[in-house]
Amino acid sequence: MAALSQSGRRVGGAGGWLETFRAGDAWVVASWEAAAALAPGTGELARRMRRGALDCGCALVAAAQCSAGEDRRGYIERAHGSLMEARYLLYLAKRVGSLDSKRYKALTTRLDRALREITARRLS
Repeated sequence: MAALSQSGRRVGGAGGWLETFRAGDAWVVASWEAAAALAPGTGELARRMRRGALDCGCALVAAAQCSAGEDRRGYIERAHGSLMEARYLLYLAKRVGSLDSKRYKALTTRLDRALREITARRLS
């Protein structure tokens, strides 16, 4: 495991993985809680939200442990894809009335933060 400075950045490497993980993890927890609170009859939607959230978190952990290259890029792309799928699932939950506007906005704010962090990893 790479050494981390007090700010959470890798020492001597392309930093920011801790910040990326934290943003992704915050999204995973918020998404999991939102899935649990969806209206009755939306079980499949809730399952897909949970699956995507877990996939994103696991991909970020795997990417942080890989050396730079194809493997890391693949995990980062997987995390990014999971977040893009989550964006649609949130929209769908709001559209079918399982998610109110206030909760939708709070969740998309967390999602956007995670997307910004992962996009920074994609570009580095």
